Amino acid sequence: MRLVRGVTWLVVRQHRTALWALLTGSALLAGYFLLGRYGAADAVAQQLAGCTRPAAEHSQSCADVLTDFQQQHQYPLRQPLQALALLPLVLGVFLGGPLFAPELESGTYRTALSQSVTRTRWFLAKLAVPVALTVLVSGLVTASATWWWHEVAGPLGSRFPWHGWMPYDAIGPPAVAKALLMLMVGITLSLVLRRTVAAMGATLALGAALLFALEQVRSSLWPTVVTQRQGTDGSAWLGDSWLLGDGLVKSTGQRVGNLPQRFRAEDYRQCLAQQGITGQWAEHRPRAHLWPLQWTESFLCLALAVILGLVCFWCTRRRLT
Repeated sequence: MRLVRGVTWLVVRQHRTALWALLTGSALLAGYFLLGRYGAADAVAQQLAGCTRPAAEHSQSCADVLTDFQQQHQYPLRQPLQALALLPLVLGVFLGGPLFAPELESGTYRTALSQSVTRTRWFLAKLAVPVALTVLVSGLVTASATWWWHEVAGPLGSRFPWHGWMPYDAIGPPAVAKALLMLMVGITLSLVLRRTVAAMGATLALGAALLFALEQVRSSLWPTVVTQRQGTDGSAWLGDSWLLGDGLVKSTGQRVGNLPQRFRAEDYRQCLAQQGITGQWAEHRPRAHLWPLQWTESFLCLALAVILGLVCFWCTRRRLT
C-alpha cells in the first residue's frame, strides 16, 4: 500500500534519486555527530573534572588539559560544521532550482494541468515534497550537530566562541530556517526564469548574497549589553562575549575610543590622568544572547520564505498558461 498517491507520488518518483541521496547522507552525518557527542561527553566527565570553572581554566594544568580536549574533540567538529553551513545553499541550488524549471522549459507541465488536477493542487504537491525533505534533512543534521557542539563548547568557553560564523551558521533553528529560505529562493527563480541552468546559477548568486546580508544584520537583531567598569587594567567585557565595540571612560562619564588610536603619550598612566580617563566600557553580547538571536533570525528567514511562497503561488496562478 502506497503512503502517498496521485500527484505527490509522481513528485516523489521524479525526485527519488535526490530524496534517497539526501536521506542517506543526512543519516550518516547525524550518526557521525552523535558518536562525536558521546565521545566528548565521556571526555568531559573523565578528563575535565575540576577544569570547567572559569577560574580553574587559567591554571597551567587545566590549560594543558583543555588544549588536549580541544585537539581531540573541537578540531574533528570544525570541518563538518563548516560544510554544514553550506547546506542551505546546496539545497536551494540542487533541490529548489530544478523543481519547476524542467517542466516549464519543456512544456510538459501542460500535460499535468490538462488532467483533473487543479493548478493549486499541482503546485502544493510539487512544493510539499522538497519542503518536507528540507525540514527533515536540515533538522536531523542540525540537531545532532548542535548537541555535539554544546558538549564541546561548554568547557572550552572563549576557546570556541559561539558567535563566529562557524559554529553559529551550522547550529540551532536558523540552519533549518535558512535551508527553507534558500529552497524557496530556488523555487521562485525556477518559476520566474523557466530555465534549469539559469535558475540554479541565479539561486547560487542570490542565495549567497542573502546569506551574506543576514550575517551583516545579525548583530542588530537583539539589544546589546553595555558594560562599564572602573580601572584601566584588564578588560570591561567577558571573554566569551561577542564584542561589538569598546573603549575608555572619562571621569565625566564620556566614552572615548581606545588609547592607542587616540593618544601618543609615552607615559601611559600619565596620559590617562591627563585625559581624565578612569575606566572602560564595552558593548557586547553575552553567551545568553545566543538563543534569542537565533530565534529572531529564524523568524526573519521564515517570514521571507513565506513571502517567496506567496510569490510562487501567484506565478502558478497567473503566469502558467
